[in-house]
Amino acid sequence: MIASIQGRLIRKSEEHVILEQGGIGYRLDVAPSDIASLPHVGETVKLYTYLLVRENEIGLFGFTTEDQKNLFELLQTVSGVGPRLALQVVDTLTPDAFALAILQNDIDKLTQVKGIGKKGAARMVLELTDKLKKSAIAIPEIAAKTTPAQRAGDDEVSEVIAALLVLGYSSSEARDAVKRANPCEEDTVETLLRRALGQLAIL
Repeated sequence: MIASIQGRLIRKSEEHVILEQGGIGYRLDVAPSDIASLPHVGETVKLYTYLLVRENEIGLFGFTTEDQKNLFELLQTVSGVGPRLALQVVDTLTPDAFALAILQNDIDKLTQVKGIGKKGAARMVLELTDKLKKSAIAIPEIAAKTTPAQRAGDDEVSEVIAALLVLGYSSSEARDAVKRANPCEEDTVETLLRRALGQLAIL
């Protein structure tokens, strides 16, 4: 796989760039925010790359940092997330901000990304919480300071919060209800969800 390319920048558009290396011009799809940060055409640039190969599609994606590339790769593991949406995430959120949003179940932050709704954000939290902790992406120090509610059972807490979001509650309402429900190690998703809904009913 092509891990990175360093070459002369010969073209910039809104969504891709062309780097020339060894007489070959490589077209890379790059997040618009990264394209804006690149130097002028004619200068030397290094981009970390991800080669996408599918049955009817081949694409080369470029990133200014390895963390961005790692985030893009991680997003490919989420059901329903393709390379275009993954690139939109990279364009909108830094890897640190994304990791923090996932680990803190911050649905509001995730839905700032164009193309991600509440259900999609909840699915990302469910599918990426454990994967993120094992990935090459650096975890922000603040995210490592888990709340007591989260320590009581990460999987159950995440699933209950996701369920409440699907029911129409806001991210802050869901997190607060779960916290006040006092999760414990013996909880199942059903028992914790029942108590959380009870807390919302008395608001």
